Amino acid sequence: MAKRKRQKDDANRTQEVMETKAEGSEELTQESPANEGEVREEATEAAAQRDLEKELQELKEEVHRLKDEVEDYKDRWMRAAAELDNVKKRASRDQADLMKFANERLLKEILPILDNLERALDHSREQENLKALVEGIEMIQRQFLAVLERFGVRPIDALNQPFDPSVHEAMMQVESEQHEPNIVIQELEKGYWLHDRLLRPSRVTVSKAPDKGDPSIESKPV
Repeated sequence: MAKRKRQKDDANRTQEVMETKAEGSEELTQESPANEGEVREEATEAAAQRDLEKELQELKEEVHRLKDEVEDYKDRWMRAAAELDNVKKRASRDQADLMKFANERLLKEILPILDNLERALDHSREQENLKALVEGIEMIQRQFLAVLERFGVRPIDALNQPFDPSVHEAMMQVESEQHEPNIVIQELEKGYWLHDRLLRPSRVTVSKAPDKGDPSIESKPV
């Protein structure tokens, strides 16, 4: 009897152990999907963190590169600005020198004429020959006109020409039977062209028809 009882107890214990194992296996089977989800979620978060860190690193490198470019452009701009300032200063100095010495060549050309004028005056003081003095002055006049012509200055041909208000300045009108009305009959002061530009108008006397009621010929200022 005692032996059968022990065998029965052993069988009961074996049954309990098997049931316990079965329950444990069930619990493991039920918990496994939850664990796999957590693992996948953690893996996804880790991958996202790595991507974020990589992107952040790339952005830092891009910012660093852009800063270098900005510094390079700033340096170039400062150099260009300094060079432009130097160019402006040089241009200003050159312009000042040009304005200061613009007539240097003309003055050098005039000086020999002044020398000849002084020689003519010295010669006239030693002699009483007015003809020689006149010839000397005429030579100086020709020399002076030649210098002016080299610089583009030429006289206006006004005498015996129709009056032209664009190049003539009428100082007076004179009744004349020998000339048509409105003709330049006298040059009081020569006018000149500078290339194709009027440098100075000619100051002239202009003819007009005689007054039939007055037998005398009078000069009347304009």
